[in-house]
Amino acid sequence: MDGSHFDKRYPVVLRFEGIGPENLAGYEKHRKRVGGDVGHILKNPPAENRLLIGSEDWAAEALAEIAEIKAQNFASELEALEQRKRKKDIQKRLAEGPHNPWRPTRHGPMREVILTANKEWFDADPAAVFGEGVEHNQRIIDFEERSIAWLKDVFRDDVIHARADLDEEAYHIHAVIMPRMQVEMTRTNKKTGEKKVIATRQMLQPSKFNEIKDYEYAQNSVGEWFSEIGLDRGERRKAAYKEAVAKGETPPPKRMHSKTRDWRRKKDRELSKREIDLDARSAVVEERSAEADAIIGITDAIGHGAVDLAADNTDRISPTKGHENDDVFLQAVAHVKRSPKGASRVAKAFRAGWATMFKKARQDAFQRVSDDFRLATKTLKEATWLLTKIGGSLGAGFSADVGSLSSLTERLKKAVAAGTVSQKRQNHKKDYNDDNSLDD
Repeated sequence: MDGSHFDKRYPVVLRFEGIGPENLAGYEKHRKRVGGDVGHILKNPPAENRLLIGSEDWAAEALAEIAEIKAQNFASELEALEQRKRKKDIQKRLAEGPHNPWRPTRHGPMREVILTANKEWFDADPAAVFGEGVEHNQRIIDFEERSIAWLKDVFRDDVIHARADLDEEAYHIHAVIMPRMQVEMTRTNKKTGEKKVIATRQMLQPSKFNEIKDYEYAQNSVGEWFSEIGLDRGERRKAAYKEAVAKGETPPPKRMHSKTRDWRRKKDRELSKREIDLDARSAVVEERSAEADAIIGITDAIGHGAVDLAADNTDRISPTKGHENDDVFLQAVAHVKRSPKGASRVAKAFRAGWATMFKKARQDAFQRVSDDFRLATKTLKEATWLLTKIGGSLGAGFSADVGSLSSLTERLKKAVAAGTVSQKRQNHKKDYNDDNSLDD
């Protein structure tokens, strides 16, 4: 591919981030992947990162140069004070020591430059589509060449470092600008208003470059350089903002670029939260799965008659006699251990049904017994009346025995009504009736 055919246009991405000499050590740790935020680094990158501009010791060289600038400025300042015989000022400056060769700002005296494009643009190259490797990806080759050329053309010798990162999600280039500048120190004559250069100082001053001073200027510059390889300049947000204000409309919100490390920290927090949520959901799924298995396993054991539902156990299940070693019962016991909650739910459900079934059976049985006793009472009353009627001819003793039948009937009615008639008493009643049958 020669870069002449592009199915979709993407913008070239250019960002500046302020840094200072104190940040270079951390920058180098991250560059060498020996410290800092490395959570986003690919475990198996397609190729190694490569140095594009500067030496391996660029950071140490930059710090040494800044120290030398500080010393030279300090020496020049002391020399100028000595020429003017300002002894008190010399003593004061000696106590203060060398000053940093830049004006304090919230951005710092240096700039990190980030150049990239949408990952889809790089991945659309045939070499990427057919898995031929990064070294054959023409879009990466073209982008890299253009980036180096633009950096050197705009920042010249002040670009002290550039590298290509290939071990992250999308290919991108980092560069560091150390904007050296000779600044003239002037004095104004109070009478004539004439300005006179009294000294020069070596300073670090990012505003020397229009591309750093003016965001839109930088976007235009990089857009022109990369248009030949099929990339456009970024969105003209500043122009849209001014146009909206001129028309009296609500302007689009200004885009706030977060620092790379802050963006990564945010992404790490989001990823960590997603992992925690995923772990929590996985735990819930596993718990519910074990609960479902327990319900199915115990229900199966109940269906095979291996579980004694009449046993009142809340934390375990009991086997029916002769089924203690059945596979279906042993599997149910294993499910209880994995999910006590599931076992408790199915046990309560079946025991409730079991209790309801027995309650209904007891109610039906009681109703049948009550009906039988009502019929028996009626029969006994009729028999008592008949026997009493003929008792006079059989003697006083027999009449007394007949009278006791009514008393027995009333006691049995009360016992049945109270639900306290046991099987033993029912058997006793049966024996009594057999022994005192009218047929005898």
